[in-house]
Amino acid sequence: MNKKILVGTAALGIAASFWACGSGEIIKPDNDDNTMALEVPENPTLGITKDVMNATNCPNCFVGAPSSSSTKQQPRPQSSATIPGPTSTYVPPVQQSSSSEFQINLSSSAPYSYTPRSSSDPGPGPGPIVVSSSSETVIEASQAGTCAPDPTKATIDVGGSTTWKYTRGSGVAAASLLTAVFAWEFEGGTPPTANATGAGGMSQNVSYTTSGQHGAKLTLTIGASHYPITCSPVQVNGAKITGCKCTALNKKPDIAAGELGAWTVTGCSSTGHQIIGYEWPAGFTGDGAAATYAFTAKKQSQAPIVKVANDDNTVQNVQCDEVTAVDANDPDYVINGTATGTFTVGPGTYKMVYACKADQYDQRPIVVEAPSGAVSGTVGGVKFSVSPNGRAETYKSTTSNKPIDVEITSGTAKISCG
Repeated sequence: MNKKILVGTAALGIAASFWACGSGEIIKPDNDDNTMALEVPENPTLGITKDVMNATNCPNCFVGAPSSSSTKQQPRPQSSATIPGPTSTYVPPVQQSSSSEFQINLSSSAPYSYTPRSSSDPGPGPGPIVVSSSSETVIEASQAGTCAPDPTKATIDVGGSTTWKYTRGSGVAAASLLTAVFAWEFEGGTPPTANATGAGGMSQNVSYTTSGQHGAKLTLTIGASHYPITCSPVQVNGAKITGCKCTALNKKPDIAAGELGAWTVTGCSSTGHQIIGYEWPAGFTGDGAAATYAFTAKKQSQAPIVKVANDDNTVQNVQCDEVTAVDANDPDYVINGTATGTFTVGPGTYKMVYACKADQYDQRPIVVEAPSGAVSGTVGGVKFSVSPNGRAETYKSTTSNKPIDVEITSGTAKISCG
């Protein structure tokens, strides 16, 4: 059945009504046709009124029906406006569709073009004018954006809440969010779904009563396009895990000697529940509560965070000690008593070579001075503390050119041979 959609011509910005009775063929209903009137929402700013064809303004349109079963065609508009030519005024055409929908091409930047409806279509003539509609801009799914819980509430306790947030992608214009539709789904959350239009839909507050990891999904609708986005999950903890400590077994592993960074977790407990697992970051070799890391160069550092889990779906992040690699074959400083062998260093761990030459009486020591304030630390594993403007002999060996570790825990130290 052919359905003819008739719209008020004010929607096209044309002064005269093409559907009023006048010259040209008037389409009348018959057994094969269902002539319909479609109201156009009134919008004074666009010059659109609720102009509808009816028996009052066009009585002949509703009288009688021809017996012919030939295909009916809509009349061409009878006005001073014509199909664009070299000097004519352009009138936006209407595209007819079998789905009872209409499309209006308001673009005047391109000349009129005819799109054949079939291979047997003779082209422009007494038939309706058809203009291909402008193409819609399609956003790549990867450019639609992301969604995740508030970073400060990515881990919450049972009974708590978090705020899920949408972050606009590079393919989405900020202005389009004012009319975009946000359809949220929250696994295990309250509410389980949320739908909103406009920028207010970019975030949703959700609470949880069950422990574990819960995901969320967002379907972003812009115009006629839909973009499904999978959100980063929220961790909801049940029974608490307390008392965990992650300690480094060697804070200065020597890669020249093949030493590894090594850590172990101790002291974890969870009242009424069992600790069931430890998850170490990528690159670490973990064996339950213990893990190692192979450094490849001096001054590389690692301070891993290990995830400790219990049987109530709780996951606790535990911060481990920082470990920095050294290399005995590539010292940071050589202390030899010369001007270039005297160093001023701040807090940190250093690999130094003890190269103080023996005098006529004894092997000379390493001296630590505090020129600008108190200094503390260790030299060769021996602790020292120096008051402001003071000095201390901290290390002496019978063997020169020996690598040692120097750690300055506070202050600025001047290190030289005594």
